[in-house]
Amino acid sequence: MSDQVRPDEAARALTEIDRRQAQIIRAASLPRWFWAAIGFLLVAFAVIVDATHGALVQVVAAVVFMAGALAAVGSVAYRSVRGAQPRTNLVGPRVMAADLAFTAVIVGVSLAASFTLTASGVSYAATIGASTTAAILVVGGPMYTRYRQGLMLANRSGGRR
Repeated sequence: MSDQVRPDEAARALTEIDRRQAQIIRAASLPRWFWAAIGFLLVAFAVIVDATHGALVQVVAAVVFMAGALAAVGSVAYRSVRGAQPRTNLVGPRVMAADLAFTAVIVGVSLAASFTLTASGVSYAATIGASTTAAILVVGGPMYTRYRQGLMLANRSGGRR
């Protein structure tokens, strides 16, 4: 009886480990519906802000927006906690820099669009600005999620950099 592992067995085991790591990274990523949900909530809130001038209605809209956003984030977090977690070393400096850059693009485009529209006297500036942001989230969010997954896969032990 030999305790040595044959090269083909070791290769199969390493391939299986890679496959499972990739599966965990994909499962822990933000789903497509998340981006659409946040985009919808943003636009709905902006429409209410633009269409009403009553503070009470706007406060209620803000509370509903926050409840919806918290529900979406909570749902993703709950799903993530139930499953296996990626190792913390998979989120390195490149992933963190990408997260910050994507957030900066979203915030920058949203603010620039909204302020420019407001300064130009455009009606429903908040709605148009929020719609721009929603479009970035719906289209760019899933693209960013795939990019982020690639960075995390590259951070694996033995992964391509």
